[in-house]
Amino acid sequence: MPEELGRRERKKLATRRALIDAAAELFTEHGFDGTTVAQIAEKADVSTRTFFLHFPTKEDVLAGEGDARTELGLRAIAEQVPGEGPDEAFARAMRVMIDDGRPEETRLGHLRYRIAQEAPTVRMNVLRRRLETEALFAAALHDRFRDEIDELGARATVAAVMAASYAAATLSIDRGDPPAVLREAMRRAVEIGMWGRRRDG
Repeated sequence: MPEELGRRERKKLATRRALIDAAAELFTEHGFDGTTVAQIAEKADVSTRTFFLHFPTKEDVLAGEGDARTELGLRAIAEQVPGEGPDEAFARAMRVMIDDGRPEETRLGHLRYRIAQEAPTVRMNVLRRRLETEALFAAALHDRFRDEIDELGARATVAAVMAASYAAATLSIDRGDPPAVLREAMRRAVEIGMWGRRRDG
């Protein structure tokens, strides 16, 4: 049974990735507003019903595998590392998430950033998901280090570091940096956001 479940989960992941890749290609060719859910489903060779089993809206497909990366970050925060405090734990979780992902996900991030500049619904969706993710990470950080960081401290820490990482990503995209340079910029921003420029370089 576990093996069967593993195959089922792999098939589900493959379908989700096919939808993400199809959407990215169509958005690039026809624009966000010029692409329908039916077209995305057809290109991925699935039904529209299958699309909605994976993504609530067309805007959500632009998040790619963001939910999986969030889970990865939450597991990293929960991991017990001797001598690690809340700052070190969250910085490590951020690095784990930055280093995760397919090259297609990096390209999708570029596309999401460009579309968000033009489509208010995408921009609002990105902001909503970002705030929800911040709340999840802050709660996890506070739960693990309850004696070392209060709720406000956890929320402020997470918001500051994620904002720094996001700023680095957008700057890197604007400059046209390759994926490896973008990831390194985000790692550097995590260090600056967490400990200030005294730890930079």
